[in-house]
Amino acid sequence: MRDVFSCPDVTEVGYYKTMLDAAGIPSFIRNENGATIGLIGAVFSPALCIVEDAQFDEALRILKSRQPQGPIRLDEWTCPACSEKNPPNFDSCWKCNAMRPGA
Repeated sequence: MRDVFSCPDVTEVGYYKTMLDAAGIPSFIRNENGATIGLIGAVFSPALCIVEDAQFDEALRILKSRQPQGPIRLDEWTCPACSEKNPPNFDSCWKCNAMRPGA
């Protein structure tokens, strides 16, 4: 048994588990309820574990291929066409559909 991914958000850990399941790699989530009962710290964070150590490299390859590539945008942006404020995860304006600069 080896940990391949850990995150305080159990839904994200579950998402990556479905990828390993689809690839036929047996896995389980350790500390699945640690975050929901208010335990804080890396030792209590949900962790995705594979059962067979021999599948570690393949599991990492699969997980890395699906992780976000590039910076995560955390700031609101203002539409250049209509001056409306937009959430950071929108690539086009919610009001006028103009594209985000640089998107």
